[in-house]
Amino acid sequence: MHPTRMATMFGATAAAVLLATGPAYAGNGHFIGNATSVSSADISSITVKFKEAGLESGSVETIVLSASVDATYQCINGGGHNANATNKSDEHFEPSASGSFTAAKNGNLVGSLSVSVPSVDENSLVCPKGQTEQLSVATWSNIELTDTTSGAWIALPGSYSFGELVD
Repeated sequence: MHPTRMATMFGATAAAVLLATGPAYAGNGHFIGNATSVSSADISSITVKFKEAGLESGSVETIVLSASVDATYQCINGGGHNANATNKSDEHFEPSASGSFTAAKNGNLVGSLSVSVPSVDENSLVCPKGQTEQLSVATWSNIELTDTTSGAWIALPGSYSFGELVD
């Protein structure tokens, strides 16, 4: 075989091998959308369960959950009612939480993080004597997960409301 033809074949073969194996070495951390969900056990918090794939086996990842919440607090009397319908406070918060998680041998990571509605500033809602402050409605939006180690990110679309105003 001619030396020039042999060199061309060798170069083409080497390029094909590099192109075929290159992606196997590149990290490609990404959240799995259909394995990521929002739930709430009570009105004051949400939990986001997630799955991230494409990680190096045994890698330790820092995951951050961030969200926006619009919370309505009301003064509730001993009978369980809001005697004065205007006696409420609407507040906006941006809580976040983070945690460290270790990828399994298959490069997948499964976990969950929770965030809670902070207590309203006592100066924002002053309840009359005999009434207590109560969180009545929490509407969560702009929910995002970020893996600060791999750079993976996912936004959970929509908003999630829990609770109802008390009459």
